[in-house]
Amino acid sequence: MKVWKTGVLVRGQNSPRRGNYWPTVARIPDGRLAAVWSGGRYAHVCPYGSLRISYSSDEGESWSPQAILLDNSLDDRDGGITAWNDKVVVTTFTNTRGFQREWATGPNSFVRTEEERRAILAHIDAITEAEEERDFGSFYAIGDGERFGTFQKLPITAPHGPIADADGNLFYIGSAFTDGNGKTDTLPADFHGLSEGIYFIVSEDGENWEAPVAAPPAPDGAFLCEPHGFVCKDGSVFVGARAHIGGKATIYFNKIENGVFGEWKQSKINGLPPHFLRLRDGRILLTYGRREAPCGIRAKISEDEGRTWGEELIIRTDLASGDIGYPSSVQRRDGKILTVWYEYVEDDLVASIVYGIWEI
Repeated sequence: MKVWKTGVLVRGQNSPRRGNYWPTVARIPDGRLAAVWSGGRYAHVCPYGSLRISYSSDEGESWSPQAILLDNSLDDRDGGITAWNDKVVVTTFTNTRGFQREWATGPNSFVRTEEERRAILAHIDAITEAEEERDFGSFYAIGDGERFGTFQKLPITAPHGPIADADGNLFYIGSAFTDGNGKTDTLPADFHGLSEGIYFIVSEDGENWEAPVAAPPAPDGAFLCEPHGFVCKDGSVFVGARAHIGGKATIYFNKIENGVFGEWKQSKINGLPPHFLRLRDGRILLTYGRREAPCGIRAKISEDEGRTWGEELIIRTDLASGDIGYPSSVQRRDGKILTVWYEYVEDDLVASIVYGIWEI
């Protein structure tokens, strides 16, 4: 493989509320590329995140100024985007006031200074219970790529959003959305009662959703989250999920056939979370971030619909921090791959959205 170019889509720099995390890139129906992410952040967990979007008309060589799609009172996080028929679907989710307060004051806090901590806590304290009830949840909106409808709540969430299934339905594989304690009381009544785990939901029209279908737990007790998938040539859906077991992060695989999950299998890939792309030659590209030294952005290719994966392809291997990743990819018209992820550029205190252009 050869990496032709790397660049910065949006720079974090060191100014307060300039952090950018968890992007997804896709080709939208008008032919442009679009990237969405969570921007305007103090830190990994803070109440300032907003869902943002930028466009490229030259296959990722340059990008438009960012625009804000959603800025709830809470912490708008992971940005997902997918083209669905002639429409575009974007996704995000939020955390509770209590969760954000815990991360601002607890031992795992990402907050760097007492000034930032006071600002974050003051912002959280100003959010009312009514605002939290309105703005807490997993959200999606459908539009034409420039204009989007009202954001609505869903019972599951995943960093990169849904896919289209073999019948053209909107097919969303995600983790049950809870308040962190396994509760789903803030969700629409039809979806109450989901326990933590992986599910899929299907919609023919983007408005009405079938009941969630649950995946079995991992047989070895691994914690699974942040799934993504692709449609196989036989119409089944291949699924990958971020997994944690024994202090290690890896990717587990599964397959949905005839509307039913199979059993999870450990891939032994050192990375997270997965993003899949079917290339024009029919092969499947898997991209993921490695958060153990040497930290970086990696990829693998499958020539048999996910049954086996080739050698690891290294897009970046020189990243100093393990707080990186969530890569996703599109194929350019010239056949090269554009991959987008987040990392800390140079000595910046907050993250930037970065891209690489490469070929296999």
